[in-house]
Amino acid sequence: MLERRFWSNCALILLLLTSISIWHIYTSHSITIRSAYDYNTSTRYSPLSFTLHTANSSYKHPMYQLPQLDYNTLMNLTTFDFAILNKCKTWPLLLILVHSAPNNYHRRKSIRETWGSKLQNASIFFMLGLARESRLQKKIAEENRNHRDIVQGTFLDVYRNVTYKHVMSLKFAIYHCPNAKYILKTDDDVFVNMPRIVNFLTVDLSPYGAERLLSCSKRAHSPVKRSFRSKWRVSFNEYQNEYYPAYCPGWVIMYSPDVIFVLYREVQKFDYFWIDDVLITGILRERENIEIHDATSMILPCDNLKKILQHEIIDQGADFLYGPADLSIREMYALFHLVKNVSSLKSRPSARRFLKL
Repeated sequence: MLERRFWSNCALILLLLTSISIWHIYTSHSITIRSAYDYNTSTRYSPLSFTLHTANSSYKHPMYQLPQLDYNTLMNLTTFDFAILNKCKTWPLLLILVHSAPNNYHRRKSIRETWGSKLQNASIFFMLGLARESRLQKKIAEENRNHRDIVQGTFLDVYRNVTYKHVMSLKFAIYHCPNAKYILKTDDDVFVNMPRIVNFLTVDLSPYGAERLLSCSKRAHSPVKRSFRSKWRVSFNEYQNEYYPAYCPGWVIMYSPDVIFVLYREVQKFDYFWIDDVLITGILRERENIEIHDATSMILPCDNLKKILQHEIIDQGADFLYGPADLSIREMYALFHLVKNVSSLKSRPSARRFLKL
């Protein structure tokens, strides 16, 4: 009896030592690629949380997963090509892809003169489709010769083709700027606070990049519009459910490269659906079990924008990553002057505000 109890105690001790060893190995590994939730102990750990790279970890697109003819395919377009193509000349921390319409020259000009000027550790490109008029197309070609920052696909730039433009942006990031650590997709009426965002990516996140990162002003439980009066009307043949899955409104979305690749790979096999953000960051994201990290608190509130325009806010007004959507050109310049006049990053946005699911 004593002998049996002795061996039973030995087995318990051995099991305890083994458990401690496994725990030690696991925690040592988690230092190499940290979970984003390490920054916020009040948030429950999720296996779907994004991870931050270190100097010893990296990511490379698994191009072998794409079909042989993928480059010249854009969903159901089998003869796609880039009418105008510029490529990343460096390995940027941040690749910025700005959706713009062919006739929005003055908006592109305002970005080049404000937040898109003198970029450090970032590359910016304007994403366009083809113009209807040959004269406008010639102006775009001339604009590109002067700035070398336009990417244009061989599809007509009309509202119902916006999904083509979004998928083209993903394609460009994968094929022509594969070493970017983060990818920001935005519109030409949005202000990006470049000093803040570069500091945020390198300090609050990681200068080496991340994985499974999809960040935006999250939209959840949005009903599908069925009224014929609605610009956003979707028929039952197009989408059968009553509500869309949670998705990212397309005016500002931050991707990690691996999320770009997974969503691109899947959308290339999917039927065309004209609401791009719902398709890519809603339907396909949900299928791939990718979590959305809500960055709403990083967006400048409209009330603060009004106070900035009225000069009621100066220093503290620059504590944001993105301006609100649908800015006028005047508002774009006003925000740029505010950011420019803030001499130091006194109140850097905290990762705690960013990591809300």
